[in-house]
Amino acid sequence: MKTATSMPPPAKPLSKEDLTSKVEEFPVNYGASIVGITTVETLAGGPPSTDLTYVLEGARSAVTFAVPLDEDKTRDYLGKIDRAGHQKDYTRTSVIADGIAAQLASFLRQFGHDTIAVMQNLVFRNDKPGDLDHRTPPISHKYLAVRGGVGWFGFSGNVLTPDHGPNVILVSVVTAAELIPTDPLSPEDNYCDDCQACNASCPSGFFRNGKTDKVTVTIGGVDFTYTNYRSYGRCSYVCSGHTGLHPSGGWSTWSPARFPIPNDDENLAPIRKEAFEAWSQRPELPGGGMQSPITYSKTQRDVTLTCGNCMHVCHPDPEERKRRTALLHNGGVIVQLDDGNLKAVSPEEAKEHVAAMKPERRVLYEISHPQGFDPKEYSCLRHHSQYGKVKTQ
Repeated sequence: MKTATSMPPPAKPLSKEDLTSKVEEFPVNYGASIVGITTVETLAGGPPSTDLTYVLEGARSAVTFAVPLDEDKTRDYLGKIDRAGHQKDYTRTSVIADGIAAQLASFLRQFGHDTIAVMQNLVFRNDKPGDLDHRTPPISHKYLAVRGGVGWFGFSGNVLTPDHGPNVILVSVVTAAELIPTDPLSPEDNYCDDCQACNASCPSGFFRNGKTDKVTVTIGGVDFTYTNYRSYGRCSYVCSGHTGLHPSGGWSTWSPARFPIPNDDENLAPIRKEAFEAWSQRPELPGGGMQSPITYSKTQRDVTLTCGNCMHVCHPDPEERKRRTALLHNGGVIVQLDDGNLKAVSPEEAKEHVAAMKPERRVLYEISHPQGFDPKEYSCLRHHSQYGKVKTQ
């Protein structure tokens, strides 16, 4: 039986120039805002996740593009007005981006070029079979995007597109077709001014290394720089919804949990384990989620968006950045009601809500044994009265 790639192409071959031109306009016709092209040459010397041949033997080029999210739904999400609207928009936009990639891959195959669409998220390498915590993407859409001119790296390491900032879904198509690469965007035009809105929006302290500690990657002879992250476990701990209360106690993500966030990375493991077990027993958040095979295999639950704040507060307009950060910080603290619904309340109301829970329910939202944690190592233990008799410093 013939495979799709062994069958003769139904379309007449196009020149490199004509095929490149069509590939650049194709995603835009379906809703993408910007498109970039990289090749094995322009990606040479980059990190392992820029190796196109990992996903397609004989790959020569990749097409990466951005599909924008709905900004109104993003603002309502940041202000803790509506989680479900943004969740549905994020999920739908992701599916649209994947669909565009699948359409483009089919288009290129019909010209006789082996091609594969790489989904925008939730697909990982199997370099360590059986290790569900080892999650490395097949290729990095972010690296391909900055090298191909889709956007710049911001301080946070998010890709900032000229019109929508990082509020986009990135996806790539890897092909054996030889295409003409696009240039990176000029660094002088990068709107990121290290304003620290992303840092101020992250409860986990993921970016706390700050302006003085940055990492540079070289891809195809071009340098790209962003902040040097702390443990990725920090981002996973908060962004997965396992906890969400900012250490100040004044605001939260959409997660109703308030497990403490350690000051040092080495203290992450024990509290993350307890928070994960609690998360898997809490009522699922209303409004749907994303279909993550790894998470579902562990818990039979989907992944619901509760954070992503560093991405959503960022915008090309500095005044809009300030407005979005204020929405987040002034939106209150999320609690989960008896019926599973979520509600944004004041920090004081949130403390009273949790304190009034029966013990067997309360342990699903906060630690039951704060005396087992050194308050010097968990800053929120020094600020939050709901932890009872913990000795403050």
